[in-house]
Amino acid sequence: MGRGLAIGDIDNDGRLDAVVTSNDGALYVLHNSTQTQNHWLTLLLVGHKSNRDGIGAEVKLVTAKGSQMATVTTAGSYLSSSDKRVHFGLGPETVAGTIEIHWPSGIRQTIKNVSADQILKVDEPSAGPVGRGPSK
Repeated sequence: MGRGLAIGDIDNDGRLDAVVTSNDGALYVLHNSTQTQNHWLTLLLVGHKSNRDGIGAEVKLVTAKGSQMATVTTAGSYLSSSDKRVHFGLGPETVAGTIEIHWPSGIRQTIKNVSADQILKVDEPSAGPVGRGPSK
């Protein structure tokens, strides 16, 4: 019997949730309702020259406490797909000082001073080494 696991922020509260499936069986939603004072940032990348979902884009986020890396993917497990948005836990930090995105097209984009606790849509710039920043 195959089982699947998908991870994502189902209710858009910055805490990752999980969905577990099995062939011919029940679906289980593991909702993360942990109380926390920590901050987070989620990026929804939209490709224009690259693929529309930004799959394969590499993201580096830097705060005063250090850096984190993520790659845009939907890879999950058997017959499942995880959230394509990239999620970062920021701990006590309320601002991401720098976000660097290396799009599959080769375009590099830098965004500075991004506030925490939001889902930010970022459009791939049309060209150039440094992009326009987030879309509104």
